[in-house]
Amino acid sequence: MLRVLRLGLLGALAAAAVAALVGYAVDGGAGAVGGLLGIAVPVVFLAVTALVGLVTVRLAPQQLAAAVMGSWLIKIILLVLVLWLLQGRDFFSTWMFFGAFLVGTFGFLALEAMVLYRARMAYVNPELGKDAGGGGGGR
Repeated sequence: MLRVLRLGLLGALAAAAVAALVGYAVDGGAGAVGGLLGIAVPVVFLAVTALVGLVTVRLAPQQLAAAVMGSWLIKIILLVLVLWLLQGRDFFSTWMFFGAFLVGTFGFLALEAMVLYRARMAYVNPELGKDAGGGGGGR
């Protein structure tokens, strides 16, 4: 998860710079603000997910899943609140916000998938079979 945070931070900085430049070229200052806001939302979501994973890494998988799902629910509620607060405001370009939000969301999802795909995770617990005497049934 630390790798996700590091790569996510580097990706966020690059994505924010590109979104601000493209937004400024397309719609001036409002486009730059829209691009930055659109990237900021997925960056915060990625960071919260990674931090929840770091904090709960030592817990049982069921507790980890519950924490991640709980954070997901909170993030969705916060997203609805942010979108509601931004509704009708004219200091940012909504189209740039939408475009940057989509690019950022799919980009960070791809980043998470790449890191998880490359992670070395055991599919079995090697400690579990030590007491069984290597025979299997044990009856």
